[in-house]
Amino acid sequence: MDHHCPWINNCVGELNQKYFIQFLFYTGMASLYSMALVVSAWVWRIRSERDGEGDKEGEESPSKHLIVAHYIILLVESVLFGVFVMVIFYDQLVSIITDETPIEHMRNRLMKDRTSITSSTSELPPAHVPHTRKPKLALLREVFGRGSVFCWLFPLHSSPPTVGGISYSAVPDYDV
Repeated sequence: MDHHCPWINNCVGELNQKYFIQFLFYTGMASLYSMALVVSAWVWRIRSERDGEGDKEGEESPSKHLIVAHYIILLVESVLFGVFVMVIFYDQLVSIITDETPIEHMRNRLMKDRTSITSSTSELPPAHVPHTRKPKLALLREVFGRGSVFCWLFPLHSSPPTVGGISYSAVPDYDV
């Protein structure tokens, strides 16, 4: 498990991380699209007002200040949401490339802090288990599948990687 996401009301882990990353990518793209729409509507309105097409008599239109406030609120919301989504997207990719979930990263940091404290008080070297590093492309293929790199972010189902695969130990069936 990587984390629990309230947006999808599910835990993000090995089996659905690809789809979560795709969700983040397309949500970020939608946020960029909404920013472009707001800016283009604002520019269009400024140009039409400059050309004298904006305020025609007989038409009821909202106050100019209300429209500007609406544009600003929409733009700020799009920017904040886009930045938030892109930070999570980046965090997920870093998590894949380092082959470590945030939970494992925190546990390893705590273990490192504990061993540095105990090694400074005693003469014994800290017990450090080396982490074998796979190539970054192999780590990405474990998540996104064997398909072409260019198709990883398309919302298509791809076959899981052949090497290793996912295996879990059997859990006894307890009768409660």
